[in-house]
Amino acid sequence: MHKNFAISVFVVLILAFNNANVRGQDDLLFKRHIVFSTLNGLYYGIAIDIITEAKGGAVAGIPIITAGVAGVIPVIANSSRTISQSSLVLSDHGSRIGWLHGFALATLIGGDNAWNDNNYKLSVGLGALTSIGLGIVGNSIGKKYELSEGAAGLYRHYGWIGPFTGISLMAATTDNSRFYGAADLLFGAGGYLLASEINKSHEFTAGDIRATQVLALLNGELGFGISTVRAESINVKRSDILWPAIGLLSGSLVSHVWLKDAGFTQHQGMLTAYAASGGALIGLGIAMITESDKPAPYFFIPYATGLAAYAYAVETLKKKNIMQGSATTGKKGKWDLAFMPQNIILNKSIYRDISSGSGSFYLMQPLFSASYKF
Repeated sequence: MHKNFAISVFVVLILAFNNANVRGQDDLLFKRHIVFSTLNGLYYGIAIDIITEAKGGAVAGIPIITAGVAGVIPVIANSSRTISQSSLVLSDHGSRIGWLHGFALATLIGGDNAWNDNNYKLSVGLGALTSIGLGIVGNSIGKKYELSEGAAGLYRHYGWIGPFTGISLMAATTDNSRFYGAADLLFGAGGYLLASEINKSHEFTAGDIRATQVLALLNGELGFGISTVRAESINVKRSDILWPAIGLLSGSLVSHVWLKDAGFTQHQGMLTAYAASGGALIGLGIAMITESDKPAPYFFIPYATGLAAYAYAVETLKKKNIMQGSATTGKKGKWDLAFMPQNIILNKSIYRDISSGSGSFYLMQPLFSASYKF
């Protein structure tokens, strides 16, 4: 009882302190930074539990300590209490994807033995260290290069798509665990290179990337449905496991063409997610009404209705942005019209000079002029 009371008081004090600071700073991004850092600290504490084989109260105590330390570090290290959206996105992404890359590196080095006997402790430790390292790298990149929110989101998106594609490819072709680790690292780097090239060709907004993620997930669900349906086929192939990765990648690439110059805000990007989710739920309900014993309706109908709702939302929002943009540019005078009645008198004088043969030759001056700025 005393233990639970103490924990409750501690949590209340921490929340009160945190909210008071945020109100004073009015900095939501910094609050999110602290939350993400605290959660990561919790994971690192769990890793320490696994490595040290902690017993008793230490099992819960160590993660709480590491979470507290990780939550305090941003406050001490960042006296201005500020962080950019790009730094936050890349830092959090680095901390998360670092676990996967650390496990992949351990598997590349140790193969199947990386997770046998006590070797799993080294693998978990390597995952934690890689997570910490990539979190720091992501934060530094966001600060140094001042990436836009859209660019940061693009790197994060392909930072996951790349490794998933590589691992799926290995799953379809080999059983050698070292190849899985190598594919994760190689395709992970390839994902960032692809994101860099896409960012160079066009600058997408954070809302655009959110909409990209929605279409990628829709197509990934379609790919998973195809592989599931194929699993019941007599002609099922090992390569069918690639369908989800193909869906994710194709949805991402198609969206870049579809959303070019869409200029979605983050709110508009979330609206596409809400629309797709609602459409998919409608499709799932329709599929359930059919009471089919086959998996196909439960994948393909929600995909079709989700895609239809997504497409409607995207096109509606694009038209809205175009209309707003046209209205705005109209107010700024994109068309420049001018009426010059004084040229009537000037033209009469020019005509008299030309008729009498005196004076220099001048061209007649226009009464109207118009220009359009592209």
